[in-house]
Amino acid sequence: MQKFLPWSGVLAAAAWAVQLFAATTPDDPADPRAVTMIGDAVVANYAAGFALLAGVLFLVLFAAATRHALRSREAAESTYSSVAHGGLLVAAGGFGALGVVQIALTNAARAHDAAATATLGQLALIGWLPALAGLIAAFLAVGLGGLRTAALPRWFALATVALAVVGVLGPLAIIVYLVLPLWLATASVLLAVRRSTAPDRAAEAVV
Repeated sequence: MQKFLPWSGVLAAAAWAVQLFAATTPDDPADPRAVTMIGDAVVANYAAGFALLAGVLFLVLFAAATRHALRSREAAESTYSSVAHGGLLVAAGGFGALGVVQIALTNAARAHDAAATATLGQLALIGWLPALAGLIAAFLAVGLGGLRTAALPRWFALATVALAVVGVLGPLAIIVYLVLPLWLATASVLLAVRRSTAPDRAAEAVV
């Protein structure tokens, strides 16, 4: 289980990527053609919604791996690891909420309910914002914690802090939305590699 945890980030990245490319949400959900547009992509939209629900599990596991990586290098206090863990859990909740909205939106379109489709379509457009709030906190903690503890390469830690800043810059936050799969996959690989090359402290203690 411990060896798998860091790789859960790759699976979370895949779940977000499926949503990113498969979900069909009109720019104007009140458009009369919205029901038809979503209804014509039922399979893809269901895939997007259920992928996000699966992503909840993967992101929770990745949150545990991230906390362990930072905490193992922190001193007495555990601020960075705690904030990173909490932020990723909030993001996981955001994944789940957006997945439920996506599934409900698809159901409404299949039922040809234009009013429900319009309402749920608006929620789908902004439904990732709760996840963004958690990601901003996680990025800040992972980035600063990575710099402080050397748990992650300096270049990656700096890039992560930059993403946290971009996340609070209004429309520019779309960058976080788009690059999240890449960040998750990269962080996952880096954590897995560093974990495999780190000394076994338990073994050292026995010796």
